Amino acid sequence: MPRNAIITGAASGLGRALALHLAREGWQIAVCDVNQPGSHETARLVEAAGGRARVEPLDVTQLDQWQALRTRLQADWPQLDLLVNNAGVAGAGDVGDYPIDDWHWIMNVNLWNGIYGCHTMVDWLKANPAGAHIINTASLAAIGSAPSMAAYNVTKAGMLALSETLYAELLPHNVGVTVLCPAFFPTNLLNEGRFRQENMKRMAAKAFEAARFSADDVAAAALRAMRRKQLYVVMPAQGRFYWYFKRFAPQRFLRTVGRQFAQRVSRAHN
Repeated sequence: MPRNAIITGAASGLGRALALHLAREGWQIAVCDVNQPGSHETARLVEAAGGRARVEPLDVTQLDQWQALRTRLQADWPQLDLLVNNAGVAGAGDVGDYPIDDWHWIMNVNLWNGIYGCHTMVDWLKANPAGAHIINTASLAAIGSAPSMAAYNVTKAGMLALSETLYAELLPHNVGVTVLCPAFFPTNLLNEGRFRQENMKRMAAKAFEAARFSADDVAAAALRAMRRKQLYVVMPAQGRFYWYFKRFAPQRFLRTVGRQFAQRVSRAHN
């Protein structure tokens, strides 16, 4: 019996990389996104890699669309094995300056995606006699709390908290949870990001360019963690250092982050 996965944000980037890794193992994948051309390309690649794909248009900010998705899939799939809440957007701006409309936009996509997805699908996952899994995409931003990124940081910290809560909540039901907390890596996340200042977008673009790992690397790490029932994926190694640093000396860590951020801003202006 083929294993079945729902992946949001599957039209490109990490969502596509996860879909292709699963396809090589023969999974059946619901490719969910608002980007239809990208979704159809992901579906084509999935089929070519040995999996099966169905394109499912999904605005992750709309609960009724999640509910309709479950109804459609349950008509065809005997069980759900994996839910990947991966859809996301980016933005930056100081608190008090970043527009409230943009706060609503980023919260709706980055955080409500995970809330709606888990709320809608968790009972179906629990019903799987073989066990099931949830992968939530957060970010190292959930830990780093860099200045001028409050809206983004809040959404990713929310995904981290949701995942940690679900990990304990779902243990008795044989449903595992993994939360991804990678540093920046190359994706098209900046294309539709909402940045209050242009230098903030330039800084993010430089971080993307300097990354030493890819969406494919994150996808591979995510699926290794899924097999091990491992909660956290924090990468690269420097990210894990920051994670431990914050846990043992949180105020010192945040002062260090503030100084590093100020230095980057200064360089971006020069």
